[in-house]
Amino acid sequence: METLLVLTDFSKAADNAAKYACMLAKQLGCHSIILYHSYQVPIPVSEAPTWTVDDDTMRQSALQNLQDMETVMEEKIPQGVILRHRTDAVGLDNINVVAKDEKSDIIVMGTTGKTKLEEILLGSNAINVCKNSDYPVLLIPEYAELRPAEQIIFACDMKEVEETIPIDKLKIIFDSFRLPLAVLNVDDEKGHFSADTPTNIRNLHDLLKSYDPGYYNITSADVVKGISEFAKLNPSIVLLITRMHNFMESLFYRSVTKRLAYTTTFPLLVLREQRG
Repeated sequence: METLLVLTDFSKAADNAAKYACMLAKQLGCHSIILYHSYQVPIPVSEAPTWTVDDDTMRQSALQNLQDMETVMEEKIPQGVILRHRTDAVGLDNINVVAKDEKSDIIVMGTTGKTKLEEILLGSNAINVCKNSDYPVLLIPEYAELRPAEQIIFACDMKEVEETIPIDKLKIIFDSFRLPLAVLNVDDEKGHFSADTPTNIRNLHDLLKSYDPGYYNITSADVVKGISEFAKLNPSIVLLITRMHNFMESLFYRSVTKRLAYTTTFPLLVLREQRG
């Protein structure tokens, strides 16, 4: 991997994500880190006179903040890694435009815990980026420990393996990180295995056999809690593929992704399912 695109809103969580990106760049042998801030000019919602900030003012403010951030990060940047910045008004819904322009390999961004009310009212930039990104998104919690991961935990439900798993993107990630791989399935007490489960397990084994993964099945009434408890055993990156296959699965996987992003202290690497 060559380039990390680090999204920032200049918050404490974003600063922690930038620090993690410096460590990750060394681990992956990346050549560049790009700090990116998306600013949006407020749109008046009435005819009443209001004070607004123009585009140029917001851009200059963003540039100053990015330059200040670069200064702080310079001492943490691995030798040989180039640090650049970019700011514009491209919305995060169109993050693919920025990632493609910058030839990014992974998008890195911070997350911070929210109350249930805040989740409902405010939503999440992180979830929106995960929903729209064609690129892997690495979510770094505000209080994530700044130490290299020792394994990748691939949280998989063993459903429609061949139809939904973006195997080419997975292989790029596994080849780049070169970490032990654990494939984790969390099932509740009711046991949601179906007649297709053995076939899906076999298909997954065939897809991943060159990485010699360990396979683990645990029982937990709460999928998020089960993943979190398993991840505590070793410094880990948890890999999750978000499903958009149908409406109900979309809601479920977005909920799992959101809860993991808001409540954990380990990095969460999110990929969208492949689409036919």
